[in-house]
Amino acid sequence: MVEVREPHPEELDQLPGLPGGSLPPEWLAWADEPHRTLVAVHGGVVAGALHLAVVGRGEGWVEGMRTEEDREVQSRLVQAALSVLDGYGVVTVRTALPAGVTPPWLIQAGFGRVARFEVRVAPLEFSAVSGARAAAAWEAGAACVRLQDFLASRAAGLVPLGWRWRTFVPEMATAAAREGRLLVDDAGGVALFLRRGVDRLVAALVGDHPSGLLGSVREQAEGVGRLVCFLAAASHEAQALGGWPAHPWCPEGVVVYQLTRTTGRP
Repeated sequence: MVEVREPHPEELDQLPGLPGGSLPPEWLAWADEPHRTLVAVHGGVVAGALHLAVVGRGEGWVEGMRTEEDREVQSRLVQAALSVLDGYGVVTVRTALPAGVTPPWLIQAGFGRVARFEVRVAPLEFSAVSGARAAAAWEAGAACVRLQDFLASRAAGLVPLGWRWRTFVPEMATAAAREGRLLVDDAGGVALFLRRGVDRLVAALVGDHPSGLLGSVREQAEGVGRLVCFLAAASHEAQALGGWPAHPWCPEGVVVYQLTRTTGRP
């Protein structure tokens, strides 16, 4: 019999030895919210694990399935995670995997593909070429509309805050403007980025001159870090940065999958 529950402290040491479920090395450092871990225990041995998190109102996330190709264990883990998320009123659950990776549990649980992103990485050295600036308070509203329109048409309305995607809402742009993380240029370009240690994560980028917007992000460099851009696949912005190296976790891009449920409880 397979038991699914949160791990005991001594069982955490067993998780790294489980097969599958690779995650990008920065997944926790870049996370914008805490996660919970569930383990599947069979015969007193941890046979699988899965992470889950609540990422917004009515939105949840699952990631890092780690187990042998045992469909019963995978199914029990997913269903247990969905049950936990139900308790938080979550009705939309998402996950993301490198393009070309489609494990059986994903299809069995009913997840469907909704968007694909390219993830480009470059050193975060200082750049004197910018052509963009932090959005003033009076510019934030127009920048938010520009981002909403772009993300709705090219990215299913989703934006990543780290490696977890969620629905873009105006409050994200408002907070970013207040913290100097919303950039604009005179041609209507917009960039929304996050600070994660010495790294800068560009969560949304739209405009005719993406290099100028990224130059302004680079001007805020505070150490030897990386400039990481999450770009709507096949967009003008992704093509403009096509010469940048891809993130090694998802060299062909990352696909976001979604499951919409009706059992979430407010």
